[in-house]
Amino acid sequence: MKICGATLVAFLVLPPALASGGSASDPRIVELLGEISPARLAATLKKLESFGTRHTLSGVTAPDRGVGAARQWILDEMKGYSPRLLVSFDTYRIPKQGERITRDVELRNVMAVLPGRRPRRFYVSGHYDSVARPVPAGAPTGSPRSAGGFDWIHTDNPAPGVDDDGSGTALTMELARVFGQSGIEFDATLVFICFVGEEEGLVGAKLHAQRAQAEKIVIDGVLNNDMVASAASGQGVEDTASVRVFSEGPEDSASRQLARAIRRVAALYVPEQHVRLIARHDRFGRGGDHTALNQHGYAGVRFTESKENYAHQHAVEDDLSGVDVQYLTRNARVNAATLATLGLAPPAPTVVDEHGRTLLGREPSGYDARLRWVASPGAAGYRIFWREAWTPDWQFERAVGEVTELVMPSVSIDDYVFGVAAVDADGHESLVTAYVNLVRPEPPILTLQ
Repeated sequence: MKICGATLVAFLVLPPALASGGSASDPRIVELLGEISPARLAATLKKLESFGTRHTLSGVTAPDRGVGAARQWILDEMKGYSPRLLVSFDTYRIPKQGERITRDVELRNVMAVLPGRRPRRFYVSGHYDSVARPVPAGAPTGSPRSAGGFDWIHTDNPAPGVDDDGSGTALTMELARVFGQSGIEFDATLVFICFVGEEEGLVGAKLHAQRAQAEKIVIDGVLNNDMVASAASGQGVEDTASVRVFSEGPEDSASRQLARAIRRVAALYVPEQHVRLIARHDRFGRGGDHTALNQHGYAGVRFTESKENYAHQHAVEDDLSGVDVQYLTRNARVNAATLATLGLAPPAPTVVDEHGRTLLGREPSGYDARLRWVASPGAAGYRIFWREAWTPDWQFERAVGEVTELVMPSVSIDDYVFGVAAVDADGHESLVTAYVNLVRPEPPILTLQ
């Protein structure tokens, strides 16, 4: 049988470049984005800079300097945003270890939880700790390891950390305020968390991920923001119109689906800010707090500015002069649009049975694509996605209504990758769940006698 374009055209809606979340924008989300304040973001950055250093091992007794003062201010600020927010320290005591944790220390992530109808969670995060190396006279600059390495012992060295990562902290706090005050009831529980100990090896995020895993907390996605306010590179190249989103593989991992959703939602709500998807878990040889959550099985991505100035990273030069508040505002709106859409949407569909077998087959003719999925609570319908198997992003989509099965006649399941998303009555779309071709374990090697 010859396959022509007619079969696929019958299912075609829009390619991703033209898609805008599959529905009209939600005026509640539009209003929420408008509440994000550049002035408040700028004021938060200035306040974070004023603590002098926020090094994880810096002082905790001074009222206006060091990590102790910074974390208390963040906590108090978020407590004042809304009574709907459950704000607390996420506290851990860890012993002296390695070259970075040079004494016993108590670490406190700062966390604001906005309860939803269901306990499943989406996170927005940044890290509030900072660090700056002392740079010897005449030392080379311009790379992440300039001055020949990092002297981790200088815990009270001036470290303003405005971009790295005051920007992610300010963004997280501003979204906590806006979402807490929005009056919107979300399906998912939303968490706004400022991690500590990132510069010492993602310590705060690792401890939180371990605790979440032990408590069997369902985390559907993490939007980690680390350096999202500087628009100019160390070479003077400026890009104020795009932001990078890094996500771990493989190509149909939950993290990649989260990255695709970000770009899709941004095209609808923040079209002036282009989302550049990067098929790496982070920059080459680097990592962030999302990495720690990835390592514990949670989907997570990293937002980072399009152009980096390496000379300002982990340096006393990382101050207010190096940031663009309007650029930070647009990146905050991309985060907010994504969080609101996914937070309102039903859970993503399940596409495997109780034995873990993928619900994708060739029935009824033996040459068709038969997609089945488990109904998602709160879904009013579903949307099917597919693409050629050598293509990184969805090419085709179709709304299929309130069903849990679809047959695509004469479409080969070998030639295409398929996925399905749940949609609520207002058109909010969940993450896509892909039908993954599971790798079968190799049989044992037979030994000849």
